[in-house]
Amino acid sequence: MSSTPSRPPIRRSTERALWWGCVVLLSIFLTTIQLAATKPYPLTDFDRVVYMQAVEPFQHRVLVPAAVRFIEHYIPIGHRLTFGLIEVTVWIILFALAERALRLFGVGQGEAKRRLLALSLAVPMAIVTLMPDLRVAPAFIIDRGRLELGEWHLQYLFYYPYDLPAAVFTLLLVLLIIAWSQRLTGPRLALICSIFTIATVNRETTMFLIPMAGLLLLPHQPWTTILKVLALLTILFVAVQLPLHWIFAANVNPHASLVGDLPYEQHWAQNLAQMSQPFYLLAQFVRLAGGCLLPVLLWWPYVDPRLKRALIGFVLPLGVIALFAGRLVEHRIFVEIAPLLWLAALCAIRGRVHQSTAVRVTAAADRQPSGAAISQAYSVHADPPESGDRNP
Repeated sequence: MSSTPSRPPIRRSTERALWWGCVVLLSIFLTTIQLAATKPYPLTDFDRVVYMQAVEPFQHRVLVPAAVRFIEHYIPIGHRLTFGLIEVTVWIILFALAERALRLFGVGQGEAKRRLLALSLAVPMAIVTLMPDLRVAPAFIIDRGRLELGEWHLQYLFYYPYDLPAAVFTLLLVLLIIAWSQRLTGPRLALICSIFTIATVNRETTMFLIPMAGLLLLPHQPWTTILKVLALLTILFVAVQLPLHWIFAANVNPHASLVGDLPYEQHWAQNLAQMSQPFYLLAQFVRLAGGCLLPVLLWWPYVDPRLKRALIGFVLPLGVIALFAGRLVEHRIFVEIAPLLWLAALCAIRGRVHQSTAVRVTAAADRQPSGAAISQAYSVHADPPESGDRNP
């Protein structure tokens, strides 16, 4: 009886190349959908943003527009293509960071599993950045004596070039602070501060990274070190944001109405009115980060403690401020928290699955001899690491 020859294993270099190819193709696809399904806000269209004529506070988020203007100075391409190329690049970096995040938190055993899981970040990110808003007014009506759906229609989102880079900077800084919190050397702190400064040029929501950094450092560093780090980040934030506000003070936002001379719009009444619609409010729990909030809330005890501190320090203050100064129907304002919720959801699911597995193994141990129980436990949990597969 002839034996079937075993297939040669796929080389890891081939797997890696295929994964990067998938990342590039997926990034191009997401970018084309985003440019087709969204449009710039009329007061912040591509021409206004690139030539620094958009209204505040949108214009002082200047990192990507400045990069576009620099590129177009040397290469004869148009605004949409330039923004699109940058967007593709940022998507690629985001997926690479997602794979590193899974490695740092031990989610997914083996490189192949982690890479596959990393691509799943596309779902919550696409829902936040691409999916139109659902307008429900009213949810149901009576049509000829029968219950029928009301006036439902889609309202497409606006495109802002700083949204996706903000998510990348946030995830990168969270990973660096967590990885280096126990041994925060001078060069490491300098790198964190440099990335924080660039991220602040991109968008001022980096202010919420400051309390988050304090919570992440709290278990590992003395109070004096933590206070120095927070003071340094605060100084850097002010040093970047104040000049930008002064430079673009003449770019008046006609809809600004928050407090005093601040260029931000007030939306709290509109947000409360929108969320008072029960059907709409329920839908938003699924739409927020692609439903990743649900497993995080359900299995909060299984979330990694470091991610818990990141969520509490960043998500809660961002949510409170967004209630007043942001339009909650535009989920892109929460784009920074989508990768964090996605990562926390995977950690929660992993912890819950491991707990169920441990319960089954313990129950089996009560019914089997000790040697059989040990063998079963090993068969359930053992997953030999791949060559060179180590956490950073």
